[in-house]
Amino acid sequence: MKKIRILSCFIAFVIVVGLTASFAFAEEESVDYEAAVDKVADKYIGKTVPGACVILSEHGEVVFSKAYGYADLENRLPMDTENTVFEWGSISKTFIWVSVMQLKEEGKIDLHADIRSYLPEGFLKNLHYDKPVTMLHLMNHTAGFEEQLLDLRYFENDEELPLSEVLSAYQPEQVFLPGEVSAYSNWGAALAAFVVEGVSGQSYKEYVKEHILKPLNMNDTSMGPFQDDNPEILERKASGYSFSKNGFNKEPDMYLRMYPAGGMNGSAKDLLNYVQELAKKYEKGSLLFSKDSTKAELFTETYRSYGANSGLSHGFWQYVGNSQILGHEGGTYGFKTQIWAEPERERAVLILTNVMETEFCSEITERIAYKETTKGKTEVNADLNMLKGDYLPARSALKNVGKMQGKMQMISITVTDDNMLCLRKPFGDKKQYYEQMGDNVFFCRDASPEEEILAFKVKDGKVHSMSFRLAHDYIPAAETQGKVFFAAGFGVYISMTILFLILLTVRSVSFLRNRKSRTRPRTLLCISGAMLGVSGVVGMFHWFSLYEILSHELIFIAVAGWCFCIIGVLCGGYAYIKEKSFKNAVLLLAFIAQLFSAYYLGFLAVV
Repeated sequence: MKKIRILSCFIAFVIVVGLTASFAFAEEESVDYEAAVDKVADKYIGKTVPGACVILSEHGEVVFSKAYGYADLENRLPMDTENTVFEWGSISKTFIWVSVMQLKEEGKIDLHADIRSYLPEGFLKNLHYDKPVTMLHLMNHTAGFEEQLLDLRYFENDEELPLSEVLSAYQPEQVFLPGEVSAYSNWGAALAAFVVEGVSGQSYKEYVKEHILKPLNMNDTSMGPFQDDNPEILERKASGYSFSKNGFNKEPDMYLRMYPAGGMNGSAKDLLNYVQELAKKYEKGSLLFSKDSTKAELFTETYRSYGANSGLSHGFWQYVGNSQILGHEGGTYGFKTQIWAEPERERAVLILTNVMETEFCSEITERIAYKETTKGKTEVNADLNMLKGDYLPARSALKNVGKMQGKMQMISITVTDDNMLCLRKPFGDKKQYYEQMGDNVFFCRDASPEEEILAFKVKDGKVHSMSFRLAHDYIPAAETQGKVFFAAGFGVYISMTILFLILLTVRSVSFLRNRKSRTRPRTLLCISGAMLGVSGVVGMFHWFSLYEILSHELIFIAVAGWCFCIIGVLCGGYAYIKEKSFKNAVLLLAFIAQLFSAYYLGFLAVV
């Protein structure tokens, strides 16, 4: 009888434990993914997003997988969660960081060593600080490089160049002390891939195929910029689109010169294999690393901007408010993608779209991953005026017409009467109000999770940098870099260009009517003013066609601009000296104003 009682108690214990475990697991699985994703899909699919695939996996098993809309609008080809091929964009960078950690595990890369020890002698030409750049700086985007916007893309008739040649062709300037500011850098990521080539003795494509793609059975993935290493997948590739008020526009395929930073193409199924592997619990082993500790180290925080609610873990972005969820997003002309891995729950998240649109991905992630946290209010600083002003993204070009990028993305900060900060984004009337929650750290209740924290790093009584949206940093704009000066400079340039175009038209009509054969200096001044303006406008159009800006074209534009400047000043000066005319003096001053505004905007910067 006693034995029966003991056995009964044991069985009861097992049942209770089993039910408890089942309940805990059920609680973990309690998110209604389909309802959450469908709600977002109803808002965007067919309206601003042509098609999408959303896949969620927990404990290595797919718990939600659904395709929405079309992979090809023209042919009404529906999305397929297994076979449709997407451009992955900057998700490609995570393969660099995994490769680096594999080689670090083998003792071939020291994350803290001077990166020059892994590069050909004299390879880095534009370093301006004594503090060495390390691999960890490249992973954290804190190497200090300005944005590189030139020669980013191949065209269909181009030949693929070695990565060393691509990186050498146009090297960005180092504008920040290493480790101080996070400025996202495609060039820095591609440089890390070049290091992988050097220490492994393989091309980057060969290395990733052997050490990542093959172990994970990723057979529908391409590494090369032209996808010629796996051309069969192109038959299943979705068409990429952009969206405007006129509807969807089909976009060309992306062929990146710095392909490791964003050139991978592959199926949703392949990407799922990759993210599931990243999401496995550390103690379960890995197909990518020999040691369990390596992946745990990979997902250890390595950088966080002052006050930011998310940081970086060896190149992987942490999700806002939850450093245990790590991933990356990618964007090309016609695709927006996002992946998240959460080893604590063994949860993998994939969001793939065939349009360059961000809100769809962000809203889905917010619904399935965001946990609201309470923000306590603290004593208000005595004076917040030192924080107000215009802020440029650290990820900006400082040379050539590309410098307009930063100016067009400036954020303005003002102080309200009730001691709150008012944030205003470019090209929008929407304002976000932030109340203080810490030392130079502010919180907005109405902002999206990515934008709810605003923090300022202050040194010696001055703002050093501002963190806003993930770990992206902003830097204070000098007075001459701010919105007022930029608007004034741009306004002067455009108005003077229009003036000289009108004057040239008038003088051309006058010449045709009077049949005068001789060319006066004033006419040459009008021609120079018109052509200087046109060269700048052409430079602008090159900038707006992102990924298509070629250095030799900008050099030609800049050199032509300088030629017109010299001719215009000489002719204007000669006309004034010869005729002593007030009209000529005004024209010369107008041309000089156009010249200075062109220089300010970067149209005359020789690359």
